[in-house]
Amino acid sequence: MKQKIIFILLLINAISGNAQDKTSIGFFTDRDVYVSGEIILAKIFSPTDNASRIVYIDLVNSTGARISGASIEIKNKEANGFLQLPDSLSTGIYLLRAYSKNTVAKLKIIREIWISNRFNGLENTKQLKHISESQTIQEETTSKINIEGIDSSYPTNSNTTANIKIDNSLLNEIDGSLLVSVAQTNPSFESASYKWSSDQGKDGLTEKKGIILSGTIIDKKTTTPASGATVYMTIPDSLPGFQYYQTQTDGRFYFKLDKYYGSVQAFIQCFGNSPDQRLKINMDELFAEPGNLPEFSQQPISEEFKNTTATNIDAVTFQKVFGQEKLKFQAPSKEKTELYPYYGKPTNSIDPHLFIDLPNFTEISRELLPGVKFRNYNNEPSMQVMNAPARDYFDEMPLILIDGIPVRNLNVIKDMGTQDIKRVEICQSERYYGNLRFPGIVAIYTTKSDYSRIPDSDQFVRLKLEAIQVQAKLAEPEKSEPDIPDLRQTFYWNPSVEPQETLVVNFSTSSILGKFKVVVRGRLKNGILILAEKQFEVK
Repeated sequence: MKQKIIFILLLINAISGNAQDKTSIGFFTDRDVYVSGEIILAKIFSPTDNASRIVYIDLVNSTGARISGASIEIKNKEANGFLQLPDSLSTGIYLLRAYSKNTVAKLKIIREIWISNRFNGLENTKQLKHISESQTIQEETTSKINIEGIDSSYPTNSNTTANIKIDNSLLNEIDGSLLVSVAQTNPSFESASYKWSSDQGKDGLTEKKGIILSGTIIDKKTTTPASGATVYMTIPDSLPGFQYYQTQTDGRFYFKLDKYYGSVQAFIQCFGNSPDQRLKINMDELFAEPGNLPEFSQQPISEEFKNTTATNIDAVTFQKVFGQEKLKFQAPSKEKTELYPYYGKPTNSIDPHLFIDLPNFTEISRELLPGVKFRNYNNEPSMQVMNAPARDYFDEMPLILIDGIPVRNLNVIKDMGTQDIKRVEICQSERYYGNLRFPGIVAIYTTKSDYSRIPDSDQFVRLKLEAIQVQAKLAEPEKSEPDIPDLRQTFYWNPSVEPQETLVVNFSTSSILGKFKVVVRGRLKNGILILAEKQFEVK
């Protein structure tokens, strides 16, 4: 009897262990085979215990070189995004990686894809590479999702409707949304997703609010981390964004990009404890290092694969010539913004264009800027701002901004005339931002807004980066020009389908011939990934 109890306990533990082994993760793309210059559509099921708001996807070649990447917002433990493939990619196997910074040393999801160069195709390629590792993320084909109304073949450019029936017993078990896609499939190269543990280093911070930019401030004289340095991050906009950080003994700094989407220009600068201290900013890489890579095996290339690839290369080239877009971008919803910049409501705002032409900032300050004293004796400029409550000038130099970016070198502005300046905002009182004190503020907004006046240095870094990726959806095929053929390889892509008993999917085939699949994917509350699919051919 005692042996039976022990056996039952062991069996329960084994079953419990198997349940815990369910990864609850998945990484899927619209297709497995691409041409350079195309856009990959992606859906990620994030680990259910991941507290991060951001998942990173990037593209790595078979030798470990990272090509490109994107930062995608996680909502309800799922993320939907895309990745633009460079036109210059050589033909071969590539790895897409998905991970969050707080789990980067523990877990990545990788997915293999094949990319053919748009200009030379498979001319010099004799074999296909595949990952030979065995850590495949398993999907379970379910009979509780039925795809109805799909015939075995269709003519080109025909309208089609698929009815997806989901059993009631499954609806309550689905966790989140479903991915429904209709796209080209190539039986010669069917991809898979893999769990991949990396030995590349420590986990990063959990990005609960948004992307975290980080780095280290180094003292150039001692080559050691600089403690007590003040670091500014400015993001120019109609109302410039501003953050600051004061380094500890490790010289590290961190900034959060939580309200920015798409392409962003960020300016990071640092200041030492004394004017003589020379510092250097070392930014951390936003994406993870390649780390160790899986092993690959090779297999011969079939004639079917060659023919399909050649057709797709022609199709992508044609689409580029005629500017056919794959995605339609959705502008992010903007939160209510403040009425004034971070330095508050200005005392005065002056537009120099409304007055006579003045050649330099000395003349502008003298003639147009109340409470601003700018002098340029012996090419050593100085500036003071009136402290209106005290009815006297501050002894210290005010905070000076050019298009929202702080500057301390007055030589940058001394030659600016009225043709260079759109407006000047002046604050004639002490202003505070956190524990920063500003003895008056002079904010200059230029006519060009190109930041070219701000000199580069080790203490000033310009970053052009992609913040949280904007949402996009598959563009509808153009009907306005019937003489131009429709050459889409992806007919339908909706990664956020609300589960219902019946789902109706309308799509149209294109002029591309070949094999296609209707695919429904999802995740259950117990972590199991489910799949239903139906193949057809366009003839």
